[in-house]
Parts: sequence; structure tokens; C-alpha cells
Amino acid sequence: MRVSKDDPRPPYAQLAEDLRRAIERGKYSAGQRLPSVRELAEQYDVSRNTIQRALDTLKSEGVVESHPPLGVFVRSTEADATRHSPEYLEIMRLLSSLQSSVDQLSDRVDAIERGTRRPPAQPPR
Repeated sequence: MRVSKDDPRPPYAQLAEDLRRAIERGKYSAGQRLPSVRELAEQYDVSRNTIQRALDTLKSEGVVESHPPLGVFVRSTEADATRHSPEYLEIMRLLSSLQSSVDQLSDRVDAIERGTRRPPAQPPR
């Protein structure tokens, strides 16, 4: 989905609606970690601030919940939580933690690469 300039709603509201529908359709299930803010910004071709505002909207509606530094997760209902074994939930928590670590490392590598890129040296004349 791309943000529509013809839509009178602000971009963050459009994105919040799109994410809400994706959750309702089962693209993201209860307890599942959403893609990182960086990944969503790339996917929707908007700024990270716009994504963060959309996620804040969904948090205020109780659709998702934040678990720093693990990420943002689709909010589970009590019925969803009782469906999974403790072992499954622990594995999911560990996978989310690993994904968060990978995202953080990727951001650090990107920052290092941006900081060390220099124009090629000109040969002396």
C-alpha cells in the first residue's frame, strides 16, 4: 500500500488503517511481532516518524502493544494466550529478541557505513 494523496486522512492514519486491516485478515496474528519501524518505513515508502505515529495510534486503540526492546506485537486476547504452550511462547519470545538484535545490528552497520564512506581519493597532480 502506498499513501494516497487523494485521501483526506493524514498518512499515519492511512497506514494505521492498513495495518489494522492486515491484522484483521490474519497477515499478522495475535502475539506476532510486526516488522520493525525501519522495515515498515521502507515497505510503505514513508518516514520512520510516520510509521511510529501509526503504531502509536494502534497502541492507543489496543490493537498492538510495545515490548521494548523486542518490538511491537499484535495484542493477544486471553483466548489466544491460552492456546499456546509455555514452551511455544518462550520460543516466540526468544525469536523476537533475536530479530530485534538483528535489526539493531543492521542499523549500527548502516550507521557505520554512512560514517565511513568517503569520496575516492584523487591522485596527486
